[in-house]
Amino acid sequence: MRALLVLVAASGLALAGCSSSPEVVSSTADYPSYETPQDIVDAADVVVRGAVTGSRVKEDHPIVSTTGDPSVNPQAGLDEVTDVPGIVVTISTVRVEEVLKGDVAVGDVIEVAQLGGLYEGVRYVETSTVALEKGSDDYVLLLADHGPGVPYDLLHPVQAMYTVDSGDLDPVAPDNDVAVDTVDDLAELAQE
Repeated sequence: MRALLVLVAASGLALAGCSSSPEVVSSTADYPSYETPQDIVDAADVVVRGAVTGSRVKEDHPIVSTTGDPSVNPQAGLDEVTDVPGIVVTISTVRVEEVLKGDVAVGDVIEVAQLGGLYEGVRYVETSTVALEKGSDDYVLLLADHGPGVPYDLLHPVQAMYTVDSGDLDPVAPDNDVAVDTVDDLAELAQE
């Protein structure tokens, strides 16, 4: 996986006074960040404009390997890996309406995974993630492709996701320091 996500902190917070509110578990992930709009577009395998049509939440268990370089694989060199915890992810289905880069077509339905979601009565929240929402504006997403049958991932939860308003792009978070203004600007970067 090109964009290695490392959970660096997790804590459970019970919401007091309201028995119908789920327990909340917060985490922070370490994402690669990009210096310029061109850098993130170059790193993306797929850049699309699309609409969310649905979502599901699941506990995803990573493929565990005890081989390789310990500096990039924390399990490298272990004799046996037991009880590797899962990570709760929301997998959104997105109907592609425009392709700016990559091997997808208009009309395709792709899956995009994001950390967090409501799973077995607990709300898991990754502090940087803004969840894709069904029925809201179109999104422009800069994605990493992990092969057939595997959902795409955003390259970065803030830098790689926009809402679209008449061709203008609105970053999902105000701290996107590589934001571009329009879909056309992003398409131009994808052609360079």
